Amino acid sequence: MTFSDFAKATAATPAAFLDRLAAILSGAVDEAMRKTLPDVYTPEKAKELADGIFRRLRQLCTDKATAVTL
Repeated sequence: MTFSDFAKATAATPAAFLDRLAAILSGAVDEAMRKTLPDVYTPEKAKELADGIFRRLRQLCTDKATAVTL
């Protein structure tokens, strides 16, 4: 993802941003863990971490959208 792609994604709706993020997050976390934590890396741990990050980001977007609409 380039900076331009990120700027376009963040300018879009929260749902569109999350869709784009979900598409790349698992692969990015997997690659980062393989390179930086090879002694603890497993595909399952990478997926668990990516899922946790995504859940938290989705919650933050939902909370922010709720706060704005109130």
